[in-house]
Amino acid sequence: MNKRELEHQIPRREALDDRKTLGWLKSEGLDADSFTDAALPLIQAQRIAHNCLKHYGRFLGPNEAAVLNTFLKALTNQARRRRITQAQIHKVMNIGSQVNRKAFKQFRQLEKQAKTKAS
Repeated sequence: MNKRELEHQIPRREALDDRKTLGWLKSEGLDADSFTDAALPLIQAQRIAHNCLKHYGRFLGPNEAAVLNTFLKALTNQARRRRITQAQIHKVMNIGSQVNRKAFKQFRQLEKQAKTKAS
């Protein structure tokens, strides 16, 4: 390939990379536009809320699921995103920690059962 062909491929490659990146961000529950005006704890809380609802819904109580859904809905609107307080962010992160503990406890029990069946 000569230099001209390589230069022609650069924009196509950039577009492909952008589509892959946006797809990955979407699968993680993030929005590319929110990175410019959102603080890091807010983005972390968004990812925690998305992962809890997507992967660990069985460990959530109805109130916890409602809090996470309300939080994610507030993130879709820029004006409501600005009104999210640190207390709300911490509440989402605490729910994520509780879910993580419950999931690990279940994993440990399953691992213990598998060990007793094997012996």
